[in-house]
Amino acid sequence: MSRLVIDIGGTYIRFSRAKENCSFSVVPHKIKAEPFASFEEAARNYLRQQQIDPAALTHVAIAKSGRSNWSLDQESCAPIFPNAHITLVNDFEANAYGLIDVSEDDLLFLGGEQKPPDKQQMRAVIGSGTGLGLAYISPQGEVLKTHGGHMRPALETQAQMDMMAAVQKFKTSPTIPIYEDVLGGDGLLSMYKILAAQGHLYTDYRDTHHMLEAGQRDPVVRQVMTLYHEILGLFAHQVLAFGHSYGALYLTGGITDRLIGHNLFAAEIFLKSLYQKTVPIVLDDVRDTPVYWVKDEFVSLKGLLRMAQ
Repeated sequence: MSRLVIDIGGTYIRFSRAKENCSFSVVPHKIKAEPFASFEEAARNYLRQQQIDPAALTHVAIAKSGRSNWSLDQESCAPIFPNAHITLVNDFEANAYGLIDVSEDDLLFLGGEQKPPDKQQMRAVIGSGTGLGLAYISPQGEVLKTHGGHMRPALETQAQMDMMAAVQKFKTSPTIPIYEDVLGGDGLLSMYKILAAQGHLYTDYRDTHHMLEAGQRDPVVRQVMTLYHEILGLFAHQVLAFGHSYGALYLTGGITDRLIGHNLFAAEIFLKSLYQKTVPIVLDDVRDTPVYWVKDEFVSLKGLLRMAQ
């Protein structure tokens, strides 16, 4: 039995071969999706480089982000993997499955009550990457999918409201304001452009990653970080309270990874916004919830392996 797992995000695509016992047989391979016109082109390029005979693959599991422009389904994937059983799932669903039995070695504590995740309670997963994902993990080990990143925000300050209104001008479709507008990767760059224009400053960042590399050296980036973490805290408060998910809050995704890596994750601002002064029973539960960053960027591939068991 020969397995291949693939995670297609909005920016990157990740591949790995797997053993029958559902562990990786090689270190996962990560490449940018942008150079490839289609999933077929990217997949055939990987198979060729790794010298894998596609006809020898018996199981292929694929997680795809809604932010990916590639079109794929069972019919289009069949010619690429002619003898394989093909499974297609949402990428954030796979991400959450990878966290069901997550090792504490793969977590970095960020705030709340410093204790292990309580797997007997609901747990929440927020993923900020190209888009914004939200899922819950039940005590029974089931993943509950949501469209939480597409909720209309409950904002607190005039600066937050003004920024949300301004970001709408960058959207290509006239949908309502949603959390993803400012908490996804494109939203960060949009906020930077808005604040830079207000300050009559010139910007030449290629993309969000280029902007984050500037980090603390750029005062406008610091302004963006304040707004981002304030709104992330508001979102996380709703996530925990609505889902009664006080077992743990996991933060994951490419943007979160880069904020941690560039020392830009503003934990103090995030936690202040997370701990809304609501009724004591809710505030106590939120304060008691441990908040973690998921260090493993290949957690979606692990989720695919788990789903294949």
